Amino acid sequence: MLEWIDLTAVFHGTGGLRAAIVLFSLGSVVFYVLYIFKKISETALQEVRLRTVVERISIAVVMCVLFITVVYTSIYKWFGSSSFSGSPIGDDLLSQGVAFLYFSVATFVMVGYGDIVAVDNTARLVVIMQMAFSFVTVGYALSMLGTLRLMMSPGSDEELETRGEDQVNKRAEEESESGNEKKSSPEAHS
Repeated sequence: MLEWIDLTAVFHGTGGLRAAIVLFSLGSVVFYVLYIFKKISETALQEVRLRTVVERISIAVVMCVLFITVVYTSIYKWFGSSSFSGSPIGDDLLSQGVAFLYFSVATFVMVGYGDIVAVDNTARLVVIMQMAFSFVTVGYALSMLGTLRLMMSPGSDEELETRGEDQVNKRAEEESESGNEKKSSPEAHS
C-alpha cells in the first residue's frame, strides 16, 4: 500500500516526509498525553472497578505499542536501512512488522536490547517519542492503581478524609512541639 502513493512528491522530498513523520508522531504524543490526563482527572472523581482499571491499562499499553509499531514499519518501508539497522529485520512486510513489534515492546518495557537500532535522526526522534508514550502510559497505570487502592481502603469517604486531616494535624503538632523544644533548650538561650 505504501507504494501506491508517492509521499515524497506530496511532502517535497524525503526531508519533508521525515519532518511530517516527526510532526505526526509528536502530535500523537501530545494528543495522547492530553487524553490520558483528562482520563486521570475523570477517574479521580468516580469509582472504578478492578476490571475497568485492568482494561484501561491494557488498552493503553496495546495501543501505544501497536501505533509505534506501525510508525517504525512505515519509516523502514520509506527509508530502508538508513533508518534502522540490526538483526534481520526482513524483506517482506510481515517480517518487518514482527521485527518492529518486537522492537516496540522492547523499547516500551525498557530501552531496548540493542539488536535493532535507530540509525538516523527521524527514527531516533520517534524512539524518543515512544519513550514519552511509555512514560505517560506507566504514569496512567500508576494513577489508576492508586485510585483503586483508595477505593479499596476500609471506611467511608468521610472517614478517609478525616484520617488524612488527622495525619496532617498530627504532623503539624509534632513540628510545632519540636520547634518549641529547640527554643526552650539551653543552647537556644546562650
